[in-house]
Amino acid sequence: MKKYYDPGNGTLSKEVIEKALSRLAQLLKERNRRVELVAAGGVISVLMFGSRRMTRDIDVIIPPKDKELISELVDQVAEEQKLPKGQHAWLNDGVSFFGLQTKSNKQIFMHPNLVVYTASWYELLGMKLSGAWRRDADYHDAVHILRQIGNNNKSQTLVMSMKYRNFSPYVDDETFTKRFNRTWTDAFDDFD
Repeated sequence: MKKYYDPGNGTLSKEVIEKALSRLAQLLKERNRRVELVAAGGVISVLMFGSRRMTRDIDVIIPPKDKELISELVDQVAEEQKLPKGQHAWLNDGVSFFGLQTKSNKQIFMHPNLVVYTASWYELLGMKLSGAWRRDADYHDAVHILRQIGNNNKSQTLVMSMKYRNFSPYVDDETFTKRFNRTWTDAFDDFD
């Protein structure tokens, strides 16, 4: 596994992500600041599920009061570690377009000065089953997310995840439900 950023295909490995986040945390410590971020996307699959080896970037929601500081420090880490910076930086809030609303208690990175949480599993599932349904990796992410929720109440899980579907592109109820049912079958059929 590559332990560095590969500019050829623009991907970050687990080792690169952890090194970059650790450096960001150190820079926050030097400024006597503590920041909590909420993540969505491939970084969860890389750091928590181990279902992907790499991701293109770390999609997070940055608290408004910390945006300027985080942007500055992300660029500094990018310079030091030869990672992408600017609008498509290695860590960015591009996911804010989807209106991420929740924060779970599940941490995927923890340091006294920087904690990265996942969004709620229902919200992540809703995002994956709607606008983020573009590649096999997104489908496999949805299976892993659904397994985190568990198979206790299928209809409740559908309703809860449906309320978090993306506004754009819009996915109608029937399409969303078909995707949910396929994901449910693949997530739990082997466990019944």
